[in-house]
Formats: sequence, structure tokens, C-alpha cells
Amino acid sequence: MPVAAGRYVFTTGVSAFFEMPTSDARRILPEHLEPVEVTHQRSILAVTAFHFTESVAGPYVELMFSVIVPPVPGWWRQRQHPKAGFYPFLAATSSDESRLHRNEGFSIPHIADDIDAQFVESAGTLQVSVWSHSGPVVDLTVTQHKWESTTHLLHTFMVDGKRRLKSNVQISGRYTVHENERGRMTLHHHPMTTALTLDEISPYPFREHWLKDGVELFHPLETL
Repeated sequence: MPVAAGRYVFTTGVSAFFEMPTSDARRILPEHLEPVEVTHQRSILAVTAFHFTESVAGPYVELMFSVIVPPVPGWWRQRQHPKAGFYPFLAATSSDESRLHRNEGFSIPHIADDIDAQFVESAGTLQVSVWSHSGPVVDLTVTQHKWESTTHLLHTFMVDGKRRLKSNVQISGRYTVHENERGRMTLHHHPMTTALTLDEISPYPFREHWLKDGVELFHPLETL
């Protein structure tokens, strides 16, 4: 059964949005979720990576692929509205403990292999490279804009058999975001990327998020 909540302290995080074929998005999503389209037949792939230093599963790095979907309508605590909805369709971590926690606790599918990652900051850019024993998974660069300290509310959707689940997720920390398309991504052929038509995914993110020194908090799961 999914756990009630999770708290993850991070030093560095990145989330970048890329155009992907809507045909891929619809094949990945469960029937009750619809992809958000940026243009006709072009949906949104979110590539997220974090270096967690503290969690119930200890320190680890995580890579997650998600399709962006609409959040559930309505207001939440203190009249804060979620900025986006995510359906994480595949993730990978650097330890058995974190994989078990995320997979069994939050019904997020994971590959069985450990990954490793480098987060290299220099001259207003963050370069993230992720690989496993099967080879490289992704190389991603995001760029800096104005820094601020803030909290964002998101909705994350999961499925557990026939159960449709949602968690309110808060991410707090130092944060820079822009839509200047200065970053770049290379996705490699790897077990993590088999659901994606690689040559039809834009290599340039239309939105770049870079986070530092914060906390990701998963609230108790709800059944839809």
C-alpha cells in the first residue's frame, strides 16, 4: 500500500519541459488523464533530476520522466492553486532503498538498475548527466535566470492497479525559471527511453527550472 507522505531534502534539482509527440503522451497516460498540448499534437515531457541528501531512504539521486497533465480543478490550502500536474511514468534512483520506497510507497514505476549522476554548475549553467551500467540515459543543460526563494504546489498522479491516486507536492527552495530556450538535452537509447520517439522530442526546453537547497514534500495520497 502507498505510504502517507514523504519528505526529501535536496541540494540541487532540475526540471525542464520539452515538446513531445501527443501520440507518445496518449500511449503512456492512463485513460483518465489527458496530456496538455503546447501546439496541435505536441505535448510536454518533463525531465526531472534531484540530488537528495536526506530522506527516509537516505541520500540518493533520482531521474524522473513525466507527462504534463492538467491539475485537479479547485483551490487548496491558503487558496494556493497548483501550477501543473505530472504523471511520472518512469524513474530511476541510485539505491535499492530509494527505489523500493518510491515504487512501493508512491506507485511510481522504476527501472531496476542503479543510476549515477553528475550535477556540474559553472558560469550560470547547470549540466546534468545521468547513466547506468546499460549506458548513458540523458545529458541536460539548463541556464540561470533571476533567483528567488519560493514554494510551488504541484499535483502528481499515479495508479495502483485500478486505484487512481493523487498527491499534492510542495517544492520549496531557491529557484530560477525562464522560457528563453537556452538549455539543451540529449536523450540516449536506453531502457528508460524506450517509450519515447527520441527523434521527435525537441532538444531545447521551452521552460527551464533550476532549484537549490530545498525540500520536496509529498502530501498524503488521495484516491480519485
